[in-house]
Amino acid sequence: MKRLLIIITSILTAMAVYANPPKLNVESLFDGRYHGNKCVTISIYKSNGNYYRGMTVENNPGIVKKIAEAITKDAPRAKDFSDYQGEDGHYTSLQIVNNGETIYIGLQRDRHGGAFCFIQGKEKAFK
Repeated sequence: MKRLLIIITSILTAMAVYANPPKLNVESLFDGRYHGNKCVTISIYKSNGNYYRGMTVENNPGIVKKIAEAITKDAPRAKDFSDYQGEDGHYTSLQIVNNGETIYIGLQRDRHGGAFCFIQGKEKAFK
């Protein structure tokens, strides 16, 4: 009986963890702190069950550094991670699974203090 109770408790705990919102560090960058900043453009779209957030930063290495730090903090949770640095820039991408759906995160940095960052996935992945 104790064994059955332990198994049921373990399954319920796993299900509760599995259903939690991802609470990604990259998500926190879209909390409104950059509204009104002339070097940042933010796009947020919800359509047909998909959710997309994008941020373009021009000529502000400080903000680009904060984005890169957030992605680095999220990287241990990724099922797939890639990082590439070439002549034309630095590219980082992550794939994080939550609620059975994949969240795609990408960062493209240029050599002039600019970047483009996005986070995209099914709405279910963010719940």
